[in-house]
Amino acid sequence: MPIPKAIKTPWLLVLLVIGGCGSQEGARFALPGKVGASGEIVVVCENSVWSGAVGDTLRSIFGKPFPVLPQYEPWFDLVHLTPESFDRFWKPHRNIIDLVLADRVDTQVPSVSIYREKYARNQIYIEGAARTSAGLALALAEREEEMRSILHRTEVERFGLLMALDENEVIKAELAERMQLELTLPRDARWAKKNDEMGWIDRQLTRMKGGDNHDVQQGFVVYREPYTSDEQFSMQARLDKRNAIMRAHLPGPTKGSYMTTEMRYIPSYEETVFNGQFASELRGLWRIENNYMGGPFYSLTVLDERSGELVTVEGYTYAPYFDKREYMREAEAVVRSLQWADPTKQKE
Repeated sequence: MPIPKAIKTPWLLVLLVIGGCGSQEGARFALPGKVGASGEIVVVCENSVWSGAVGDTLRSIFGKPFPVLPQYEPWFDLVHLTPESFDRFWKPHRNIIDLVLADRVDTQVPSVSIYREKYARNQIYIEGAARTSAGLALALAEREEEMRSILHRTEVERFGLLMALDENEVIKAELAERMQLELTLPRDARWAKKNDEMGWIDRQLTRMKGGDNHDVQQGFVVYREPYTSDEQFSMQARLDKRNAIMRAHLPGPTKGSYMTTEMRYIPSYEETVFNGQFASELRGLWRIENNYMGGPFYSLTVLDERSGELVTVEGYTYAPYFDKREYMREAEAVVRSLQWADPTKQKE
């Protein structure tokens, strides 16, 4: 079942629409698992289409910079295939854009349709058809934000599903007891600090590049604060609170160093709705004062109506030898796994 056309649809509405477009449950498990690298889109079209206005439009849409990273990385990497090469090996790919230029009855009006799970579980499949290259390029451009949002959030959801297969139950239970919330964290995460004001969870990884092992760090910070005014949701208020928490609780590797926000690059701020409650998102760069370390972060602040408090969950990455886009999608998956803990399930 296709997702109906919706230009500049808010992310929440997009997710509500796409969530209802999967296969029936029994048929779903008959589908193969998805293949392909995270952040990759296979574009199926003739060479003439790929090298013309349609290909240029797709490269513009998905080649825009991923928000607030220290170096340029595109939203998605595009892989072009001709229709003849698009065989059963490629059809289960995680993200597919299938384009047709033809003078037929059904292509007189350019169309773009978005499907979930056409050939594989958790797959996003986009079909575009038109009579002319200009018409198809325009139809794709009109749904730029919607396509990018659906594909990004689906990649984040996929990381969340993977982590849920082997999550850290110990930290999850302790967060429920200490802070009345739940997060899905990978099993190799560990506590770096916990007190009455905040919790800091650390994850240390090792990745190979250029024949050598290099360290990658992901961190997650959780804190509550009394909710007294709508002004607390403003970008400046969120930055002030973030910097205060980081300075007090996240020391750097050398004496007198601590985490703060890098303000030479303007953070990205958006007010949104998360799980039916008012929230704000903040994306930016962090740095260590009096040191050289730095990287990107993603922060979500949500009103907990049960307690009348604001809850902030942040994920950040330090990966100086690697691209950071997919590490940040993984960190975002942890942040957006936030749920309120059920008090009835906590230990007596």
